[in-house]
Amino acid sequence: MNDGLTSVLYIEDSPLNVIVMEAMFEQRRDLRLHVAEAGMPAWRMSAKLQPALLLVDLNLPDCHGSDLLKLLRMRSGWSQVPAIAVTADSDFDALAAGFMELWAKPLDVRRTLDRLAQLLPPRPHLLPTGELGGATIDPAHGGARRDDKSGMAARSRHGLSAASHQAGQAGAGWMR
Repeated sequence: MNDGLTSVLYIEDSPLNVIVMEAMFEQRRDLRLHVAEAGMPAWRMSAKLQPALLLVDLNLPDCHGSDLLKLLRMRSGWSQVPAIAVTADSDFDALAAGFMELWAKPLDVRRTLDRLAQLLPPRPHLLPTGELGGATIDPAHGGARRDDKSGMAARSRHGLSAASHQAGQAGAGWMR
């Protein structure tokens, strides 16, 4: 699975959350998002991957994300891979469980893209030209993407595309 792109493993059982994350990763063409819907599929995938980042939901159907992280850390080369808890449980002590930080759901898309850029700096020759993050997911219009500069709408392969939630959205946040 080495196509020259930086791999990120996202373990998430909610199809909607996966669609949103995939839409964000469409803005980062230098990254390859691998998705597992539960702990066991993630474990099987881990035999073939060497990701640069782990994004782990906590309440998986077959295990808790913190238990999965402990298991994944036993894989050769995985002990130092940065891991982020992606969860609606904002009271979870991510640091004590071995995560570097917690991203609280619902994710603020612009902040998520910014944080990805800090953790995994873009490789400019693989990114599309133009400014990133200038669109908004608009569920009221069937998931159409509206470019904030031109006002034109476009649709990604999932009906959603990456960009930012409105700045005043309650409950979106980061914890370190």
